[in-house]
Amino acid sequence: MIFWKPKIYLLPGVIALLFEQQALALFPNVCSAVKTPAFNSCMELNITPAMCGWPVPRPCAHFSYYVPVTFVESVANPKETFFGSLPGAAVQLGTMGAGLPFGAEGDQGAHSFHSHALTVPFINIPYRAMPCDDIPMERWCFEAMSEHVDSHWHTGSGDSLQPAFLAWMAAPKACLLYGAATSVSGDSGSSGGGAPICSFPNPMPKFPPSPRQVCNGWGIFFPRYGTYDGASQTVGALMIADRLKSLGSEVFMSVSSSTDEKWQMISPTQSQCFRRGQNVAFLETAAMATDIGRLQGKPKNYLFTVWKKVSCTKDLPYVASTIAAAGLMQAVCQGL
Repeated sequence: MIFWKPKIYLLPGVIALLFEQQALALFPNVCSAVKTPAFNSCMELNITPAMCGWPVPRPCAHFSYYVPVTFVESVANPKETFFGSLPGAAVQLGTMGAGLPFGAEGDQGAHSFHSHALTVPFINIPYRAMPCDDIPMERWCFEAMSEHVDSHWHTGSGDSLQPAFLAWMAAPKACLLYGAATSVSGDSGSSGGGAPICSFPNPMPKFPPSPRQVCNGWGIFFPRYGTYDGASQTVGALMIADRLKSLGSEVFMSVSSSTDEKWQMISPTQSQCFRRGQNVAFLETAAMATDIGRLQGKPKNYLFTVWKKVSCTKDLPYVASTIAAAGLMQAVCQGL
């Protein structure tokens, strides 16, 4: 009896054939995360012994690793994007009005951005050769857009009745101190969303209660709107990207969210992976999530990848095919 069907047969032909250089050069895609120096540490591939099968158990292997599933960008103005050549995203932005400039910095350290989220393009090409199957299908469109949150993105009015936010609103300094005290490791996110739809205008007058933590190492999470009060523009871009992702998974119900996630900066600097809300000192030193890429002529906007953890148990021959798949993934992407 055959207990396994290794996916190694996908590696030589399909992946190399479909990784076409011209297509991958048009906009950020799965290779944008795979060819960063931090890929192996972000992926965090672990293979451990396990048993499977019933009624006769047999030796197997348990696999766990992180997959770059979502891009979230923070941009200065409406219609600005890293994904102008992505067909669905281009159509969405083309139907928007001119909009008002939104990237100004306030005198008191306020930073404002628009934000967009989408599933990482071409993700299924290389990760189909990996053992675990919990990989989303790319939709070739933005799954959440701050322009579709309408006036809420400028005022924060959609979250004005959030119970947790109201509880902390009377003591914002205490919230910041609490967030700093709990930011050594950050948090891992929450589950939700993931419906196969593109972003659309949301007329909801108030957003439903959210399970997200109000205070973290990046500041005060609520209200989920496009302005951040703080000294660091990078942290502001991160916070606003996280707010948009939260709206996408909890309000739009279109952006997938997982209980075990890591974040990574792709532009202007390729950083290490870090947890949501992890303290600023860690971001700027160990994780290297800074603006230093501006010195290399990178654009003014920010692009982040969200990695989610997947796991499964497979038969032993998957060990060799998994290691081969991870290595070939890097080799192919580095060559483009």
